[in-house]
Amino acid sequence: METLIDMDLVAFRAAASAEEEDNAGIAISRMNKTVDTIITRTEASSFRAFLSGPGSYRKEIDPLYKANRTAPKPKHLASCKDYCIDQLGAEVTEGGIEADDALGIYQDKVGGTTTIATLDKDLLMIPGKHYAWEFGTSKWTKPERFFEQDELGGLRMFYEQCLKGDTADNIKGLSKVGDVKARKFLAGAETEVEMFNIVYELYNNEKEFLKNARCLYIMQHHDDDYLRHFERLMDGQIQIQLGESSMESPDWEVS
Repeated sequence: METLIDMDLVAFRAAASAEEEDNAGIAISRMNKTVDTIITRTEASSFRAFLSGPGSYRKEIDPLYKANRTAPKPKHLASCKDYCIDQLGAEVTEGGIEADDALGIYQDKVGGTTTIATLDKDLLMIPGKHYAWEFGTSKWTKPERFFEQDELGGLRMFYEQCLKGDTADNIKGLSKVGDVKARKFLAGAETEVEMFNIVYELYNNEKEFLKNARCLYIMQHHDDDYLRHFERLMDGQIQIQLGESSMESPDWEVS
């Protein structure tokens, strides 16, 4: 079993937890502890860790993508990332794709030979095995979660996200649509085509829908883009039936 680690998130959380410390070694130690936990709990024989490289193709689609992230980065974040690359062999993405996309590309969606390790529930758009480690503070704790997503469950997550948007990435969905309404709108849909038609009609604005969908869509193979998927849907080439194994998404943390 190979575990695919969202090192953007691991490094950021470790650095943020040591913001009051002068020594970057404390953040690095906490980061190593998290990585060790992930490897142990997923029973990984190997792992790949991914960091986002500079730039994002999503900003070319929408210049306001992640424009709300104006807070200073944790002071030890650069040291944590350097350690990840030099000591843990973390792979830095290129060509404007992000670590999330690398996780989606390299996940084994059928054979189950890989597990995505992240706290970001957006990755549940990707079929296959997922793991979220336990985290929290002295006052509250979220338990670890193992989860296996199927293809239609992942698509349902994606189209719900299109409806409600993603405040973390500054992607606005439809007005006054949150988790509950998004689930309700798609509750009766039993194929991807039905989900697509519902969301497309609710938007009633193809340009806005495509902008949001392309930014929210996580790549599943190299040179992937929701635009190609959209064109196939419009041409009637996609018809995926809902299987009994489709699962609702657990309440994971949003990045």
